Amino acid sequence: MYEMPLSDRVLLTMHNMCLVRPEISKTAEEIARAIQLSIDNVLSTLHGQEADGYVKSYLDADGVKKFYLTGSGILKVCSSFS
Repeated sequence: MYEMPLSDRVLLTMHNMCLVRPEISKTAEEIARAIQLSIDNVLSTLHGQEADGYVKSYLDADGVKKFYLTGSGILKVCSSFS
């Protein structure tokens, strides 16, 4: 996994965490902790992936920004295995 580009590592980590719906999304800090990377690197990557349509974000009821994979993001991760 460490030989993968950072953007793919973040998507794979999100997939492994089952972050595929808003109800089970996580903050950038939680994702960064799981992948053992700095929050700045993860946030930058997440914003790029959001612009590409692989990730979506939203503010929860407490105003906390959380992220989850879109259908395109799931397909991108799954296609890396074939």
